[in-house]
Amino acid sequence: MKSANKFNTAVLSLAVVVAGCAVAAAFQQGKQLAAVNQMATVTITAQRLTQEQKIAYDMQQSGQAMQTVLVTAKRLGAEEKSAMDRQEQAIQQARIRAQKKAQLLV
Repeated sequence: MKSANKFNTAVLSLAVVVAGCAVAAAFQQGKQLAAVNQMATVTITAQRLTQEQKIAYDMQQSGQAMQTVLVTAKRLGAEEKSAMDRQEQAIQQARIRAQKKAQLLV
């Protein structure tokens, strides 16, 4: 009899604690939803820059210093061209093999 009373008391206590937690969680969730609904939204709009405006902006950022780029190249010989072509083909074949392996794994 005493063990049944203790068991009933324990179950009742547990039920009260769980109910209290559920009520507290419900109120907390409501506060979180209210905070999300009150978040400010910012919309930024800007016009596209023209080519002249882009150049002016770049010059302003670089401190009014003009930059010069020098590009040099030499003409490739037939052997160099064929070597580059073979290298490019090898790279493409390696990519294809890697893609096929990835497709097989999926």
